[in-house]
Amino acid sequence: MPSFYRLGVNILLVAGSLVHANANPAVSLLFQNDGNWTDYGNLPSALLFYDAVTYDEAVATCKAQHETLLSSTSLKALTKQFTYLEYLKDTTRTTKYWVSTGDTTQERFCNTPLGSSQLSQAHETQKLPFLCTNSAPHTTQVDTDFSESPKTNVTSNGVVFTGTRDHLTFRFMGIPYAQPPVGPLRFRYPQPWNGRAVDATFFKPVCLQFGPFGSNDLGLMPWGTSEDCLTLHIFTPYIPSSKSSKSAPALKPVMFWIHGGGNVQGTGEDATFDGGSLVSRTDSVVVTINHRLNIFGYLGLDDTVKGNYGIADKIAALQWVHDNIAAFGGDPERVMIFGQSAGGASVIDLIKTPKAHGLFSSAISQSGGAGEMQTYTTAAAAVVPELNAYCNSTGAARLTCLQALPAETLLNITNAVPKWMGVLDGVYVPKDTVSQVSQGPSSVNSVPFIVGFLPEEGQSLLGTTISPNMTDFDPATLVGADIGAKVLASGLWSVGGSFTPYNATIHVATDSLFICPAAEMITAAAAAHTFPSLHVYEMQRAYPLSYYNPYGLCTFPVGDAEQPYYRCHSGDLYEVFGTYHIFAQPIRNARDIGYTTLIQDMWASFARTGNPNPPRAYLEARGYQSTLDALGRWTWPEYTADKPDIGRLQYPSPATGPLPDVAQCKVINS
Repeated sequence: MPSFYRLGVNILLVAGSLVHANANPAVSLLFQNDGNWTDYGNLPSALLFYDAVTYDEAVATCKAQHETLLSSTSLKALTKQFTYLEYLKDTTRTTKYWVSTGDTTQERFCNTPLGSSQLSQAHETQKLPFLCTNSAPHTTQVDTDFSESPKTNVTSNGVVFTGTRDHLTFRFMGIPYAQPPVGPLRFRYPQPWNGRAVDATFFKPVCLQFGPFGSNDLGLMPWGTSEDCLTLHIFTPYIPSSKSSKSAPALKPVMFWIHGGGNVQGTGEDATFDGGSLVSRTDSVVVTINHRLNIFGYLGLDDTVKGNYGIADKIAALQWVHDNIAAFGGDPERVMIFGQSAGGASVIDLIKTPKAHGLFSSAISQSGGAGEMQTYTTAAAAVVPELNAYCNSTGAARLTCLQALPAETLLNITNAVPKWMGVLDGVYVPKDTVSQVSQGPSSVNSVPFIVGFLPEEGQSLLGTTISPNMTDFDPATLVGADIGAKVLASGLWSVGGSFTPYNATIHVATDSLFICPAAEMITAAAAAHTFPSLHVYEMQRAYPLSYYNPYGLCTFPVGDAEQPYYRCHSGDLYEVFGTYHIFAQPIRNARDIGYTTLIQDMWASFARTGNPNPPRAYLEARGYQSTLDALGRWTWPEYTADKPDIGRLQYPSPATGPLPDVAQCKVINS
């Protein structure tokens, strides 16, 4: 006779024979992510099936997943997961689950994760939810081969998506959200994809580009490049049932990521943005995307080539998410867009464009300044001389010529143009940012908004174009002769002592590219009450990307946290996504873990509720003590015109302060 183990929630412990299992049952992947990325692979994960079935059906379902019923000995490591499920009202202390003891010959008594209770008898025909093992491997490298990993099918709007899972998350990679923008669709706005089946068990080629993701020289991009690249990637902790169920959990908030790279490089397939850690920590769905870059995404000529194709791609991806994400466990009414650098600027583009109305509910711009845009006149002046060497015509004739050129020819033009960005077309990009947000909430997609930056972002962007030993401070090379002269005359960047010419140059670059444009936008938005809430941050801690650390100055040595270092551009990415383990990055000291989980918890709280301060009850239910400790002494305030306070994000003691460099920005923005 089978028996069950009472887990406070009750757990059935049995072993039995194979029968057919229900198709497409609701399932969650359980993993207790406490932030220590060096230990992920050593901790258990499990599959929780919510639909009540007989014992034999539970065994069959596990077997169909290439798994077995979970052993009762693995339950203790998942105690906090069940406490959280109880908080969500997805279980109770009397809910019974089928699991295995490996021995049905004797009755046992034991303490359980949620309270002390005993092993009891149950009939094998009783219908109960159940737990399976999850033996899928932990993803620890960029070029992971998922071909042998377990498969998971999801059907949405008549399309079958075959994905997979690993130790931390369900994964659906390389889903097309628009038709390939090739041939007659080159330099056209994206058209809906109309296939019927997608193999989403592997990444597809990324968009054409130069740089670290234009080849696999650095081991970052093993999938190749192509003009056919409009795909997105879904990481989810929960797959709903294909049939409605009263016991099904609520849909999860969605975190929709837009990568950086100056609009000329980057990809949502960058393993820096792998969703496993963020998903398992936050119980949210993460979506990353590819969109057209450089000339393919941003050629704008004010004739038949209207431009803003990269912006339109992001909107098309958001529309796809709105229409399909519920089948992957995501809530289409709670979609947070977030991005960094050019991705942060893209977030601002989406806030501004009426084309994205209703497609997202909150937004975070990380190091996006105030976005960038240009007029058609400026855009054409930079690129038309290059185009004329191949297509010396205008209008429809030029478009036909451009559509016929080899993609490599167009890609080579990219490097001849200083910047690629959106154009002020009055449709996708209505106005410059400050003018638009100054007009109040009706002028934008008014959602809760977070804006922020790091203190020394200019260091990594300037890279090796300047030297730490430089002796001359010449700001004109960064901001032009007029502003450069004002910088020198102001005395605010006077070189002396530790404020070397190198530091002064980094400071001007950081102010001019990030802090001052963002401050101007923030001030205008606060004065006009443009957003229902506005939060501003400056990160006080950073961890550089393994391949992006000029002179090795963007971090402190392992174990030596007191040594000063630059908080550089992109130093927030590992901290948001928690993907240190994929790049074999060490824990420098224990505060790396606490800071990473703090950022993840606040970002996810913002996705769930529009407030970056997670409720105490939520943190307690999840067992997230380090974040409880940090936020027990501090609350991130809103930024308002009357109280222009920002969050200085640090661990274990975040703080509140004013916008940095206000006097300097008056000079830079003059």
